[in-house]
Amino acid sequence: MKRWSDTIEVETPIEHAWSYFDQSLEQTKKIMPNIEEHRLIHSSGETVGNVYRQSYGVGETKEEYEVTITEFKDAENEKRLTYSYTLAGVYDIQATYLLEKAGEKKTKFTYLSSNRPRKWYLRILILFSNDQAVANFVRRVKRVAEEEYDE
Repeated sequence: MKRWSDTIEVETPIEHAWSYFDQSLEQTKKIMPNIEEHRLIHSSGETVGNVYRQSYGVGETKEEYEVTITEFKDAENEKRLTYSYTLAGVYDIQATYLLEKAGEKKTKFTYLSSNRPRKWYLRILILFSNDQAVANFVRRVKRVAEEEYDE
């Protein structure tokens, strides 16, 4: 299994930064522009256990998968969302978004991701992967949240 993480400070209140993780397609697309569909297909009655159908497209390539919420915390000073899914039947992926209040208008945002290949020969490929996608994602969240924040 390969793990990546990155942390960045976002110059907005925690509630504003958290709004991008509300599971709506509109907000999700702002920070993940290649997401084409994100809709609830199974409700557990609570956030944990909810399952979403998500599709992701890059060029002519399109992937569809089911995303399951495995952890959710919405406290005043800390917010956490963890979900898991299987991509293309070959990678088990888990992602966590952690937001911590760092001030009235400052949020510490951490993104953690793990990727476990289901096939032995993919383990070699994943060894050579880097954290550039993770770094790009945290910078995109920061940029979008700060650009859209209206005091």
